[in-house]
Amino acid sequence: MNIPFIKIEGLGNDYIFIDQGSLRSKSMSLPALSRAVSHRRFGIGSDGLIVVKKLDVASAFMSIYNSDGSKAEFCGNGLRGTALYMKSVYKAGGNEFSIDTSWSQYQVMIVKSDGKSAKVKASFGAPSFDSKAVGYIGSNCLGIKASPAGVLRTLYCVAMPNPHAVIFVDNFDLDWQTEGSLIEKSPMFKHGINVMFARVESLKRISMMPWERGSGPTMACGSGAAAATVISTLLELTKGPVTVQMPGGTLSTRWDIAQNEVYQEGLTRIAFSGIYST
Repeated sequence: MNIPFIKIEGLGNDYIFIDQGSLRSKSMSLPALSRAVSHRRFGIGSDGLIVVKKLDVASAFMSIYNSDGSKAEFCGNGLRGTALYMKSVYKAGGNEFSIDTSWSQYQVMIVKSDGKSAKVKASFGAPSFDSKAVGYIGSNCLGIKASPAGVLRTLYCVAMPNPHAVIFVDNFDLDWQTEGSLIEKSPMFKHGINVMFARVESLKRISMMPWERGSGPTMACGSGAAAATVISTLLELTKGPVTVQMPGGTLSTRWDIAQNEVYQEGLTRIAFSGIYST
């Protein structure tokens, strides 16, 4: 089977986007396809697979698979990429879209676009500190003590709606990849967890290293940037709009506490397109 695809990245967090209509074989395993296309040596190379189904001229449904084939509830960079995908592939005339996932519906708006890249603003909905939403086995997911690799850490967890553990550090001179892997797979979390190592630079700026559940270290994580902003705002370490610096670039994120809504704005870009043969 030949499957047309577009590779879209947001700050280096890259996904293979395909239209659901191009999958003519109902027996195809999407987890297996995600593992195949995501492989950096034997596939196209990506952090995962996003399958888009057009609903109408201004709405679509997106399904998200990590590079290990596991399914994700949400992807912030993928959400912005889906808006660009709709504009490029479906030739959507407007700039405002509703994008559904298995979890909820999200509103996105293309602020500026040149056809190949775009600045996109998205609404992520409300954060949840509920242990059940996070998948934490305890009762309070804010301030969990853990010792990955023998180092005592404090985890502040939030669902965005995918689960995130935010760990504040003084610097990144640590083996955060080993710690991230151990925390992701910790039995404390029923479904695994994304791990964000964050350093507060000022009331308006955070630096962050993302470890993503099912994908490992990534250049950026949109929902992780939102999680770090929400937790740092909750702890009064930051205030108002926050710029989150990651290896791949920056995202502007704001938690409107009065409306209990998280907003994020950032760039997304088409890297290339092609045909993948199974």
